[in-house]
Amino acid sequence: MDDAIAPIADELSRALGVDRETLQRELTLLIIEYKVPPEEAKRSLLKKHKRSLSAGRGVRRVAEETIVPPGLNPVPEEPPRPLKDLRVGDAGITVIGNVIDPEYREISTPRGTAAVISGMLEDSTARLHFTAWADIPDIFKVKSIVARDVYVKSFHGMPGININEKTVLEAYEGDIPAYVRSRRSLKELCSTDGAYDVETEGDVLSLRPGSGLIERCPTCSRVMQKGQCRAHGRLEGIPDLRIKAVIDDGTGSMICVLDRILTENLIGMSLEDLRAEPDRAAGLISAGIIGKPLLVRGNVTSGDFGMIFVAAEAVWPTDSSAEMARQLLGEIK
Repeated sequence: MDDAIAPIADELSRALGVDRETLQRELTLLIIEYKVPPEEAKRSLLKKHKRSLSAGRGVRRVAEETIVPPGLNPVPEEPPRPLKDLRVGDAGITVIGNVIDPEYREISTPRGTAAVISGMLEDSTARLHFTAWADIPDIFKVKSIVARDVYVKSFHGMPGININEKTVLEAYEGDIPAYVRSRRSLKELCSTDGAYDVETEGDVLSLRPGSGLIERCPTCSRVMQKGQCRAHGRLEGIPDLRIKAVIDDGTGSMICVLDRILTENLIGMSLEDLRAEPDRAAGLISAGIIGKPLLVRGNVTSGDFGMIFVAAEAVWPTDSSAEMARQLLGEIK
């Protein structure tokens, strides 16, 4: 494939006066990563860089018509998908969302560094990360967009929206309700490919291996086993504390990971307290959490070990039995 890319990069470089390495990198991304036919990739880059040159800029640019002014054809040609229904592997779909905190950043790819625009998209159902692999400066100027022909890949174990050269973007004229975190059942969360900023409640049934006192590698923060990091070998680890709990709400179950601060707050003991009694630490942690209902907020990730709820907040829910009794009495009357 590299033999096919090099002649096209040479030809475009001569025709446009654009750096050959830049063209080869962009061709590689289009042809190998996105499976675009070579001739179509060639036409796309020829059109893009001609626009950049005609605008008198030395950076990649998408013409202003890529995102049109509000009021011009604001409704997509096909029904948009709610963000909470997106699944990894979806392609050619339409979404509508508010653009949140877009920024340029450089990322590492197998073919070197690449400049992308990243941020969040939200509708009333969910909030998801997006990455624009094409330079779209107009995305910084709009509140909401319609994005047609996007695809979904896993991003940190959650669905992430990807925008490329084929995506059609339009400014959206209407108001899109902001995402508001709401309680979701474990059955619903287990049916997703991951979710950002969600809340659920379940009883703690048990603790998984790897809970309690642990040591982390000082170089990469991985959990060490018997004084060794699988990446950096034998080192003096940094003491830490975590819980990997199995929670269940009657509709489903999931592993929930709680970091040191959350663990300390829940069991009322510090890392230093537990290190002072290493033989009793596991029993003290179990007694402080197993069998209790737990309200957690955070992200659900999907990976090699299944669905995991990574908690950012965790509290014991307030007792609502009195309120439930009043409601029942009201119904009886």
